[in-house]
Amino acid sequence: MSASTDRFDVAVVGAGPIGAATARHLADQGARTVVIGPAEPATHIDHEGVWAGHYDQGRMGHVLEVPLVAALLASRSIDRFAELAERTGISFTKPSHSLAVMPRSLHDPDLSEWFDLDRFAGNAADVGRPVERLDEDQLRAAYPRLRFEPGHVAVVQRDAYIVNPRDLTAAELAAATAAGATLVRDEVVSTSIAGTGRRVTARSGATWTADTVVLATGASTNAGGLLDRRLAMDTLGATVVLVEAPDPVADDMPAIMYLKQRDGEIRYGGIVMSPLRYPDGRRYLKCSGDSVLANRLTSREDITAWIRTGGSTDDIAPSLAMLRDLLAPEAFAALGPAHVRPCLVSANHSGHPYLDHADDNLIVVVDGDRGVMAADELGRLTAGFALTARWTDGIPHRLLQAEWSC
Repeated sequence: MSASTDRFDVAVVGAGPIGAATARHLADQGARTVVIGPAEPATHIDHEGVWAGHYDQGRMGHVLEVPLVAALLASRSIDRFAELAERTGISFTKPSHSLAVMPRSLHDPDLSEWFDLDRFAGNAADVGRPVERLDEDQLRAAYPRLRFEPGHVAVVQRDAYIVNPRDLTAAELAAATAAGATLVRDEVVSTSIAGTGRRVTARSGATWTADTVVLATGASTNAGGLLDRRLAMDTLGATVVLVEAPDPVADDMPAIMYLKQRDGEIRYGGIVMSPLRYPDGRRYLKCSGDSVLANRLTSREDITAWIRTGGSTDDIAPSLAMLRDLLAPEAFAALGPAHVRPCLVSANHSGHPYLDHADDNLIVVVDGDRGVMAADELGRLTAGFALTARWTDGIPHRLLQAEWSC
């Protein structure tokens, strides 16, 4: 699209899960909406520019979350998944057990804040979702083909989903454009005051004017040059390990959050996703561990350099060691080669999503690794805030107000 003379009610910068959901909820309310963001790059090898964390096939869709507001946002989104899929004809969920496995006794206060069986179960109960606690014997009996570390317990949500982030985003964009939103595949490089609204300029030179601009640019928010101050958030370079899983290896495996401890030492902390088919036609088990904490990225150049690495091959060995212990010997022996892929995640210092004004007529919304499961509800909240400049939801706005590092 070339430069447009039309004025929009809202311009959404970022066409990932949250930006797409914001655009669809705006369009559903009759707002003149443009959503601007690049399409997924063909390769990471020589990539320049922004990169999105949703370039993936599987994320957890569950309420086993801390803090409570994360479980609530996810539950509200999940409640609308079926309607969105029916409306667009795009299927983006796969029913799955979601299993959080952790040591029975954990003494690290930082880890125990996030891996707490009682809090997981309590938060699920507070949002009306049934979950089940499993002691060590019950865990072994419930999943006899898996071999969890002794001394570990779990909580399971049996009516959870695996959400395909690419297809969720496609469904949100399809619903948005069907309702009248304009989708532009471009990268925004600046926004500026224009009368009573704001002008948005893209790398192509195209410009749009809107009464309000929403920045939904995920892990690239601080590096994008669109804010005049930095959010209190970390951008982290994550490595995804994909291990080929020929049919029908590990077909009945749940989606697992696994904090594995042996002799008081953490041996693995991260996600193990049941086998999914990827765009290359192959099925992969996905592992994503805690090496992400070592890769803090602060600039656009940092992000570009990280993506071009293709991810760290150092993550392969600990992922395979974990899978060797977890799977039955014949299942592990049937696995194919392991590959790595680069990803980006963000972590807000408040522990909550940010949804707030960054400047006059400029709203910022960003969540971290929960951005897929909570995207539709964050989009709904953002749309309402953008159209009315008022907060009317039962979640106290102070929980989602932005914190700034400078």
